[in-house]
Amino acid sequence: MVLHRPIECTASIGHYQTVHCDGQSSLLKTAKQGPIFWWMFVRRLLPVAPLFLLCVPHAFGQLPKRIEKCLPYPTLAQEIREMQPAPTRVRVHIIRVDFDSNDGIPQDAQEEISAELRGRVFEPEADSAYLKDLANEIAEVPVRGALRNRGYFKVNAKAKLTVLWSEGEDVSAAVVISATPGPQYRTGDIRIESTDGGHPLIIPPEVLRGLIPLQRGELFSVEKVRAGLQNLGLAYWREGYVDMTPVPDTEVDEERRTVDLVVKIDQQVQYRVGSVEFLGVDGAIREKFVESLPKPGEVFDRTRLEEFLKVNRTILPSDVSEDDVKVGRNTNARTVAILFDLRTCPPQSN
Repeated sequence: MVLHRPIECTASIGHYQTVHCDGQSSLLKTAKQGPIFWWMFVRRLLPVAPLFLLCVPHAFGQLPKRIEKCLPYPTLAQEIREMQPAPTRVRVHIIRVDFDSNDGIPQDAQEEISAELRGRVFEPEADSAYLKDLANEIAEVPVRGALRNRGYFKVNAKAKLTVLWSEGEDVSAAVVISATPGPQYRTGDIRIESTDGGHPLIIPPEVLRGLIPLQRGELFSVEKVRAGLQNLGLAYWREGYVDMTPVPDTEVDEERRTVDLVVKIDQQVQYRVGSVEFLGVDGAIREKFVESLPKPGEVFDRTRLEEFLKVNRTILPSDVSEDDVKVGRNTNARTVAILFDLRTCPPQSN
């Protein structure tokens, strides 16, 4: 019996908040999300730090936070932030982790879960249900995650927190974990397909298949699927397909205890560089920077922006970040305008 089961992917590669600025109506793009999946990438999806593609006019109606602090008076954004106090939070330290001895959780999984929980400080909002919410988070992410990475595809888990003592905002707690691992599943077939049969994949499926570090017959691992989707996204980003979305799905064969993975790729369109501009740098530095960036007319390789920030860290402003890089897109021309806002506060006069 073969069961189709979607992989959780609430925010997949190519999922950006984008406001188009080519005369079309504003659009909040959710990258054609699939179903509300149930396990895979809810909290730790794809550890790629994206340069979110925001379309901001060249006048830059909102100052970077680095420049806001230069002003002698607060901006409207600062005033609004000050009017909205941050929610009160507590710091929860897990100092004891107990497992139900009847559950059959492998020893290595117990050690991994325990080490992760003891090594973190959780900071939930201090409402009346924070213990229950945190217990659900622990069951969902570190517990189920560790077991699903070991082939326990249908594991059920629960956690219960008990406060041992508290001092101010710091809470020390013990957690009791119970789980029903169920059977282990191994990897079956892995297929890469296009969502549009009329437009074949620009990268051969066999090449894309090699980017998913799972082999037929080995224990099915959610972590390796996640890494594979990240690799697929990077491969397409380098080719200018910044809106590419992989939609993973699974086919479970209960008789063979295997999981087939099908990744359908929505390629979208390719973008090229329209312009590259800098604010706050002189001509010589500008020329040096431009040499290491894609030129107008070239394919827009988004990963080169991240590389640019890393390589030039020593000569960029010390507090520069990805927030200082704005990428406006023209969807009709399929081009992007890249602007680095590197302005710093002017020296104060005596």
